[in-house]
Amino acid sequence: MPRLVGHRSHTGANITILIIILAIFGVIYEYFGVINIVPGFGREGRDFQLKSQPTNEQVTGQPNQ
Repeated sequence: MPRLVGHRSHTGANITILIIILAIFGVIYEYFGVINIVPGFGREGRDFQLKSQPTNEQVTGQPNQ
């Protein structure tokens, strides 16, 4: 059985890597609009589904009155 006397743990390095990975995922989620912590940050044109739906003018061929 190996002796662990005098060996240092790598807990600090593991926590640092974990924080960096969580920060990367947080920025990715913010960019794609999953979360909204910073207003105005992220990808533009998130309403692409709304643009593809026909409006009343396109369906009837007459302008709204």
